[in-house]
Amino acid sequence: MTSIDKNPDISEIRKHFNFYQTRVLPHVELCATQSPDGCHALHKHTASVVFRGIDYAMSLNENPIPVIFASAFHDMARTHDAWDTAHGANAVDGAKKIMKNFSGILSTNDMEKIIYAIINHTTGTRAPDYVSACLWDADRTRLSWLYGYDAGFFNTERGKYVASHDWKNYIDFQKQCFPNLFWSHEC
Repeated sequence: MTSIDKNPDISEIRKHFNFYQTRVLPHVELCATQSPDGCHALHKHTASVVFRGIDYAMSLNENPIPVIFASAFHDMARTHDAWDTAHGANAVDGAKKIMKNFSGILSTNDMEKIIYAIINHTTGTRAPDYVSACLWDADRTRLSWLYGYDAGFFNTERGKYVASHDWKNYIDFQKQCFPNLFWSHEC
């Protein structure tokens, strides 16, 4: 089990993040309405949420694959960076279309958890399962770094730990894993 005060195995993070980059991201790029710029950009914010989601799932000894999909889908229907509680629900049709390509990897139960997680990622507080817990915590970590930490919005111990501590160490960890990607506490 990953301790909350140390980072997980880099090779495992790389393996799962490479799955996202090579297998999932190309499908999301075809469906996404996200801006390439801004605080919810696909190749910046979503990539950071996927990375943290993998980390948080591994800290729970859970399968990161459903969390990768939920994280990849969570903002793909955004059309702007302003407050928008409907963008998760708006991503459902695209998410279902993409998940059909991965029926051998995702179970029906996984798909239901992914849909719930993306619909509720903006407003949910008490996650019903690890997929929602990891996505919600991974997405909200950035908000904690920028606006202040509130434990009431977090569901995993690793998420609470990362969000409540200085962002510099975590960004350095991301850069160790993937030095050629853009990593920022603002994503």
